[in-house]
Amino acid sequence: MTGYSSSAAIVTEISFDPNAAPQPYEANHAASLVINLGRALLHVGAPAHRLESAMQIMAERLGLRAQFFCTPTTLIVSLGDDDRQQTFLTRSEPGVTDLSKLSDLTEVMAGLADGSLTPEQANVKVKTIDQAPPRYRWGWQLLGFVLLAGGVAPLIGGGLRETAVAMGLGVIVGTAVLSLQHHIERSKLITPLAATLVTFFGTLWCGFDPKTALMPTVTAGMIALLPGMELTTAARELATGHLVSGASRLAYGLSILALLAFGLVLGSMAGQWVVGPVPLFITTEFNELLSLIGIAFAAVGLMLLNQAHQRDWPWMLAACLLAWLMADLGHLLEAPAIGAFLGGLAVGLAGNAFVYLTGRPGSTLHIPGLIVLVPGSIGLRSMASLLHDNVAAGIETAMLAAIIAIALTTGMMIASVLVPPQKNVL
Repeated sequence: MTGYSSSAAIVTEISFDPNAAPQPYEANHAASLVINLGRALLHVGAPAHRLESAMQIMAERLGLRAQFFCTPTTLIVSLGDDDRQQTFLTRSEPGVTDLSKLSDLTEVMAGLADGSLTPEQANVKVKTIDQAPPRYRWGWQLLGFVLLAGGVAPLIGGGLRETAVAMGLGVIVGTAVLSLQHHIERSKLITPLAATLVTFFGTLWCGFDPKTALMPTVTAGMIALLPGMELTTAARELATGHLVSGASRLAYGLSILALLAFGLVLGSMAGQWVVGPVPLFITTEFNELLSLIGIAFAAVGLMLLNQAHQRDWPWMLAACLLAWLMADLGHLLEAPAIGAFLGGLAVGLAGNAFVYLTGRPGSTLHIPGLIVLVPGSIGLRSMASLLHDNVAAGIETAMLAAIIAIALTTGMMIASVLVPPQKNVL
């Protein structure tokens, strides 16, 4: 980033006087920009601890006195000082990660910092980015669901059979999500409906083909719905003092897990009513080559589902490979939490270094890398055990999921100390 000499001219031109009479925020380009930028970042799923920090720096750079409060669905912006504050509220559904828009918004922030963009120009760009349609439409997103399901299957204990069936189940999940997500009422049924359908058809298949393991198959099939990233982000927000956002994100993630587990049990019962009892787990032979192919498939699926720029695809693949290597090391040490810690540390360092190299968001590497490590599948197993009245196994796996989330968070926080992220880049 360049110095602040060019930004000073901007501040002189559009400075916000807290002692002046309050005026509508549309009359002040800097205030309008800050609010629209915060809204856009909320829509693309930026976590509270990064969104508030970036917005505070941007407001100060534009000569505004501002305070921000963010939750996964709400952004409150207060402009001015003391009794002359103007407060604005933005309400949104939980943001869906869109890495291309996040990168484009970061470029706008960089343009403001180096003076190549005026607040008026930046505001127009922010609105255009926020209102733009997804980079990858229906067909590409459906392919993303399929590739992610097929890629994750060998990573969680599946073989070639489980991988093939999981890709078929990924079609069911993708079709359900993409068909219902734009209907306000029907979209609330996506999680339990998809879990029920996936488990039902997965149980039918495993009933006719006893050599296919049920749990890895259905877990991989619904992997795109698992809130593992939500749980990890919640742990980090809580650790950084964003208690309201962290607690609400944690509650949201647990509710999604509960709905998925309920659908899993319901679909399993319906399927076993047709084909008879089906074991959840059977031993499958580990295939190193299949796991490597799975990482590549999962990475491409994440690129499509997270709407990433093509220029970032090689970086994202590298992040997934790095995370997988660290997780594999944890398995060799028979300590999954250590693998998660090392993975979080490695991905965190790589993402922060990526910011310095390219000026683009570290989330481009953090999100795909962490998704390979997040404890969503373990949490699902915990909920399913509890619903099957296996309380001891449910509590044990829940504790393991919590420990892994904490290990990931600790690794990311240490990475931020060793290679501090640029504060105005998300």
